[in-house]
Amino acid sequence: GSAAADDTAAPGVSNGGTPPPAPADPGTAYALGGAHVLGIPYDEYIGGPAVNIGIFLSIFNVHTNRTPIASRVVNIAYFKGKYLNALKPESAKVNEKLELSIQGTKAPFRPMVVRQIAGAIARRIVCWVRPDEEMPTGALFGMIKFGSRTELVLPDEPGLEIVAKIGEAVKGGSTLLARYPVTSQQ
Repeated sequence: GSAAADDTAAPGVSNGGTPPPAPADPGTAYALGGAHVLGIPYDEYIGGPAVNIGIFLSIFNVHTNRTPIASRVVNIAYFKGKYLNALKPESAKVNEKLELSIQGTKAPFRPMVVRQIAGAIARRIVCWVRPDEEMPTGALFGMIKFGSRTELVLPDEPGLEIVAKIGEAVKGGSTLLARYPVTSQQ
């Protein structure tokens, strides 16, 4: 069947729809969904050095997606594509996806990109937010139906610590993925 991003409303989400408590520290980024961290390749999509954290969601994971930081939606872009197995990192380049460009709402206002990527089984991407919408850390913004991949692209700044380990099980909105050093702007 044909897959397309849609904006189906969030009511009745299977995980309760309430974001878990997550600190609002602008120097931390939390998991987008519950699954396992696959890899952390280099990525320049955000206009400079970046780190890309890929998370595979199997058919047994909760497929709702949450914001990694308190942020404002800058742009939403949908790309048609293939439906390769989302376990493979190359799926991020060729599969159907929705890219959510966000910017932190607290200093230092870091830009980040969240990608919802369809897989061999997942054929429907849902996104409930709109440009200029502000969201707290851990807020539900969408879901992928079912067996998919999410990616978080964040600036590679001096002192960035990737806390999540390859193969680690993570939980959306509550597992810490990365930490920046505290700056005078925070």
